[in-house]
Amino acid sequence: MDKAPEDMATAKEENLILRFDEIREFRRSGRKTLKKHYGLLLILIMIGILLGAEFSEEALFMHITENRSLLPTVQPMGISDHFEDPGAEVLADILSGNVVEGIDLSDQLEEQFSTSGGSVLGHTQGVLAALVNTVTSGHLYVKVLQSIFTITKSPEVSLIIFVILAILIFTLVFVGIRDPYRVMMRRMFLEARTYDKVPFYHIFHLKHAQRWVRASLCIVAMDFFYFLWFLTIAGAVIKRYSYYLVPFIVAENPDIRPMEALTLSRRMMDGHKIECFKLELTFIGWLALGFLTGGFLNIFLYGPYKMASVSEYYAYVRKLAIENSIPGTEMLDDTYLYEHAEEYRLRSIYKDIEKEQEYLDEHPFVLTGVKKFFAENLGMWVGSLEGKEEYQNHQNREYHLSGAVDVIHGLAYPDRLDPRYRSEALVHRVQTSFIRCYTAWNLALMFFLFAFIGWIWEVILFVIQTGEFVNRGTLYGPWIPIYGFGGTMILVVVCKLRTKPVLEFLSIALVSDAVEYFTSYFLEKSTGMRWWDYSGYFLNLDGRICAEGLFAFAALGSMVVYFLAPLLDSWFMRINHKVLRTITVVLIAAFCTDVVYAHFHPHTGKGITDMGALDFSAGLPPDDAGLPKEFHR
Repeated sequence: MDKAPEDMATAKEENLILRFDEIREFRRSGRKTLKKHYGLLLILIMIGILLGAEFSEEALFMHITENRSLLPTVQPMGISDHFEDPGAEVLADILSGNVVEGIDLSDQLEEQFSTSGGSVLGHTQGVLAALVNTVTSGHLYVKVLQSIFTITKSPEVSLIIFVILAILIFTLVFVGIRDPYRVMMRRMFLEARTYDKVPFYHIFHLKHAQRWVRASLCIVAMDFFYFLWFLTIAGAVIKRYSYYLVPFIVAENPDIRPMEALTLSRRMMDGHKIECFKLELTFIGWLALGFLTGGFLNIFLYGPYKMASVSEYYAYVRKLAIENSIPGTEMLDDTYLYEHAEEYRLRSIYKDIEKEQEYLDEHPFVLTGVKKFFAENLGMWVGSLEGKEEYQNHQNREYHLSGAVDVIHGLAYPDRLDPRYRSEALVHRVQTSFIRCYTAWNLALMFFLFAFIGWIWEVILFVIQTGEFVNRGTLYGPWIPIYGFGGTMILVVVCKLRTKPVLEFLSIALVSDAVEYFTSYFLEKSTGMRWWDYSGYFLNLDGRICAEGLFAFAALGSMVVYFLAPLLDSWFMRINHKVLRTITVVLIAAFCTDVVYAHFHPHTGKGITDMGALDFSAGLPPDDAGLPKEFHR
């Protein structure tokens, strides 16, 4: 690594060490950003936690542990030695050939997590708890190895394939998803500090710039060099701050090469390491308070607050580096990520948008009467199909254009002034025409499709848990009505919030859980039985609903609103109307018959109405079943 000239270092020393009141200014600016974009920034942090990209150690309530893999990787915000993944010991035993010891340890850990309260906040049931306990106990690794052996029948070949799969999965998840996300998240935070509106699709900036792989390689290089320096006492601390700005630099210029990014970060942080440490030190109180709340405050406040403040600090260091003409700063070329463009320039480069907006304003698509009420308030189309496609296209075009109009008014980042701008606007690449009006026939078909998908999901889960096939649900047919009602209801009840993704997400969660709660209550009061029971799940209410289901339904519901339902609607509109109506009528008749029959002869039995009493471990083969004697305990 080359050194910056001495005169440059001397010039920088005169400006460097910040006072605490100056550091507090970064935090004040970070709070302003947080207030403007809290919902968006919170979602970004939560995705980062789920991917293990940022703040994973602080999210104690999820029992998310430090990622340990076959290849060395380092979290950018520091390494925690306090929350280790015990499943890593199982993986290490398997990779070293001590499969028997690994299986024994996995069994011990799994039994401990599922019975002693060492699971997700002491709860042992639910998909989230099962997933976390399976991974942290190492049971997942044992099951994968067992599955491979059933095919190869060779311990040596099985281990080789296991190692190769582990490397491939690491490459896909960590290098292909987690590392680029660390860059994309910082890009969004930088936009948030400058602009009043930040479209969520801007998170795909790396895809638009066609630099996904290069950005990932930059983070891999940063982790690799930091890993080498971590082997030394001084380097573990110093180099952490030397490479601190790499993800921000790549977020601004994804064209930069890995070694250029590392070198530029080191030069920019020369003399700034102590003040960066001081900035992080001011968040100790918030971090401690977060631990006292089981990690919740760390997610809902500490994480987004700290990242917003650090983004302010990067902007400060960047400005100082440019003023001091540090070599390499010419690559920091995304000027409008930090300042607003002149209005005349925006109007000039977006003049086609203004013309199209004027055209739409002068030629509105007007609905009247009942058709207008249903279209605007319930997202439904009644009466003749004439004008349906034209109305939807007009509404979607207006929505997409509104983002460009925001840019012209200086409210959002100007894509067309991005140094890596491509001729086709990003909004055209990643957004779908989700503002639609669904006919009653199409909604009916979606009801049955969602109910069928829900039935398949429930059956598969039960097969995984018990190894047995059970016709799940309250009815005898291959459908679970609650999934159908929930999926179609969110398309109608909260349709007016479709243009506000954060509010749409929260509304879907509330609607879905309300449907589930009152369905459970009605079924129990009318039949005296329960078809599901979430007692023991994390944050459950009377065993009828739980936090896990709330977020799962919100995520799935969002996919339905923005992707699945529009796609299905397009397909259904291509079907001959007589054929579509005939199919729907037949399904409705079969469904009504099933409901009447189930009323007099309730669908009950093992795996249907006794879920709370089932022992899911009963009947399953032991982990070493089918393994050769070399793998037996």
